[in-house]
Amino acid sequence: MSTALLVPCHNAGRFLPRLFATVAAQTRPFGEIICYDDASTDDTAAVAARLGARVIRGEQNRGPGHARNNLWRASTADWVHFHDADDFLDPAYHERVSALADDTIDVVICSARWIRESDGSTEMEWRYSDTELRAAPLDYLLSHPVGGINGYYRRSALERVGGYDEVLRIWEDADLHVRLAAAGARFAVAEEILVTAVRRPGSISTPVAENWRCRLRALERYAGMLPAGSRPALLAEIDGAARALLRAGDVGSAQHAVALSRSLGGNPPASANPLIRLTRAVVGPLAALRLQNLARR
Repeated sequence: MSTALLVPCHNAGRFLPRLFATVAAQTRPFGEIICYDDASTDDTAAVAARLGARVIRGEQNRGPGHARNNLWRASTADWVHFHDADDFLDPAYHERVSALADDTIDVVICSARWIRESDGSTEMEWRYSDTELRAAPLDYLLSHPVGGINGYYRRSALERVGGYDEVLRIWEDADLHVRLAAAGARFAVAEEILVTAVRRPGSISTPVAENWRCRLRALERYAGMLPAGSRPALLAEIDGAARALLRAGDVGSAQHAVALSRSLGGNPPASANPLIRLTRAVVGPLAALRLQNLARR
């Protein structure tokens, strides 16, 4: 099967040599490498070309979803992997995930580590279970978001769902996997950590309130497309978005999340804690959500 590494880039000239060093170390090379330069103002395109990538240049900055859609449509490979320019690949990444990409599978995801750029320390790990994902793909992917660098995709599966939602500049990657599951895509998991995301100031996901507003927009759309059996998982995610929006100081969006939950039959926040339940009944859901935030610190 043919394979492609697809790299969305914006002002990434200083990061690309680091990424390409991990690409060169792959125990199974990619068949082609394409970079999309999303209207950079630095030397991104020149650096990518010098490193051997095919480069597509955008005239206007349109965000990661637009960049990734241009990349997979430009590739003719059977399977594609998107990797952000400032992140890393384990040397065994392509060998391990491609071994799972047989005729019965449309998407292979792997576990990931997030590290701080400042000192290389681990901030968090996202680990996924093959057994749990295969048992209930929609519910699992709602509650276990998958990042943009975690996936290895059959190109035809991306075609079936139209690729990424370009309106979402954040959470567009998690959204893709939910829509793939809703369309019947078949998943497998390489449970080991094979990719590393680098957290740094100024990255696109840094503005916390906007991050969660994007998440809420996606969750609101799922309300009209997911089966009734996925309602509990969806309501739990809406509660989580409401709490996060309150922490970020966006009370209006938190109120919108509460209204969305109620429209779907929820009574936010869901909790077995009697104090939180009493606060919800007497003072209201926002006060109960704030109390829940305090309890989870």
